[in-house]
Amino acid sequence: MVDFHSLLLIEEDQPSREFVRRALARLGYQVTVAQSGVEGIGKFAPGLFRIVITDLHLPDMGGLEVLRKIKQLSPETAVVVLSSNSQVGDVVQALRLGAADYLLKPIEDVAVIDHAICRITQGETLKQQNREYRDELERRNRELHDHVEVLQRDHQAGRLLQQHLLPRTPYQYPGGIEAAYRLVPSLYLSGDFVDYGLFGERFVAFYLVDVSGHGVSSALVTALIKHSIMHRLRERPLFTRLDALDSDLLEVLDLVNRELRSTRLDKHASMFVGAIDSGARRLHYAVAGQMPMPALVTEGAAEWLPGKGRPLGLFDRGDWQVLCAELPASWRLVACSDGVLELLRGDLLEREAHLLHAIDSSRGDLDSLCAALHVDTCEAQPDDIAILTLRQG
Repeated sequence: MVDFHSLLLIEEDQPSREFVRRALARLGYQVTVAQSGVEGIGKFAPGLFRIVITDLHLPDMGGLEVLRKIKQLSPETAVVVLSSNSQVGDVVQALRLGAADYLLKPIEDVAVIDHAICRITQGETLKQQNREYRDELERRNRELHDHVEVLQRDHQAGRLLQQHLLPRTPYQYPGGIEAAYRLVPSLYLSGDFVDYGLFGERFVAFYLVDVSGHGVSSALVTALIKHSIMHRLRERPLFTRLDALDSDLLEVLDLVNRELRSTRLDKHASMFVGAIDSGARRLHYAVAGQMPMPALVTEGAAEWLPGKGRPLGLFDRGDWQVLCAELPASWRLVACSDGVLELLRGDLLEREAHLLHAIDSSRGDLDSLCAALHVDTCEAQPDDIAILTLRQG
């Protein structure tokens, strides 16, 4: 470790040597003296002296050579050269070789020495502070990197868990009804979620939910929604009787609404929930703040389904209503979260028109629609994207 009060003075001229030594001693420095370059190099060792002061004119070797050897041994050591007015060229060369400062002989004012040494020590202190700051910054960067890695592992685990909660896609039900979806989170985890299932022998129930916000908190709410619905299904069967189908749909919306309000997570959600009666070829559905509306594709042009209802989690009741749509022998149903609209240009009406055109052009085929909207190739999505499709025939 460097002794910050230890200096090496290499000077042949005795009066000059004593003047400088006494001046340095008064400043509180311990001065080691050498009268020649060889003696000075012999006494020098890396880390032993904070500063070396050497005359450029020595009896056995040039001061520039002494400077060069010291810098080779210890590049961090500050070297001050002593020179006469006739050695200005050597001073310039010394500065190029890394000398920290120079003093012109004869030195008659100790303030000159004081000023040079103080400037070097202040510079050394600043360098030390910069090194400590850099070391601290590197340490914090390592900690941040480790923290980010932990978060990434947690997010990846959360993503795997969320994917485990999702249904299989595509899935074929009896009667020729097929359900499929595409879910693309803007971050690791998604605030969008879909689910579907067969109830009894004739009802295929499904929902698409879009929770406000992004990331972990919104994804946890989607898990809460699925858990609540599954818990209700264990308590009381839903979607098993035609005469109770509409009330079951409203019960799902009311259940999710109460869960969001009771948790006080400051989260709300839009939802499209429905049930397909494969026996009667009829779609029963309800919407809660859904945008864009679901679209039904038949032999004619694709059309938005009618309906309205307040989002979930904001009001005690959302005035939701169940609507019905007759289904032909061949049909496609497409529901999208509002993140899909972010892939399109124009105002809201123009985006909805572009989306309906893409749904119609793809005839409700999930892969074709995703390709037309560039869902899988968009590099940066500002919002989660979910597309749910059901079809028959």
